[in-house]
Amino acid sequence: MRAQEFENKPHLYLDMDGVQADFFTQWARLHNKRSYKEIGDQAAREASIVELNARGPEFVYKFFATLPPLHGGLELVSWVKRNHIPFTVLSAPLRGNEQASIDGKKFWLDKYNPGTSSSAIFTGEKFHYARKGGQSNVLVDDFKKYIGAWREAGGIGILYRDNQVAEVIDQLAQIYGIK
Repeated sequence: MRAQEFENKPHLYLDMDGVQADFFTQWARLHNKRSYKEIGDQAAREASIVELNARGPEFVYKFFATLPPLHGGLELVSWVKRNHIPFTVLSAPLRGNEQASIDGKKFWLDKYNPGTSSSAIFTGEKFHYARKGGQSNVLVDDFKKYIGAWREAGGIGILYRDNQVAEVIDQLAQIYGIK
């Protein structure tokens, strides 16, 4: 299929952190932990984000610009591109240092997913893109909060896990009619 063949299909939005880039491992490493879950409970994780922000915009920029890519995410993006499915990166900025995180994410996208940073959308209110012109759009995201809000707004949400990329690709193949 070519891009024009997707005119009447849902638009695809791909998250960056947790789908394409390994935010969580890098976040855990800041605390000398193997998993972000070891940082602590929800309150401890929130405090950790405040601490990340307190390191300043230069640190935040570098943190996002140097995130390691996720193998499954690279595979997913490669599949989407091979099948000529138009997509937009839709990513939430780090609250507190929004511009520094956006600039770091754009640098990352230019390195690992060239051609997407200029059209990428950075917002914590992803659900606003769930529908357009009466058409439900698709979001692939690793965060249940965003998937839930997306679905509530009438979109098609696919929860992503890096070790389940084949299942995500199967779901997308069904949505876009790819055999």
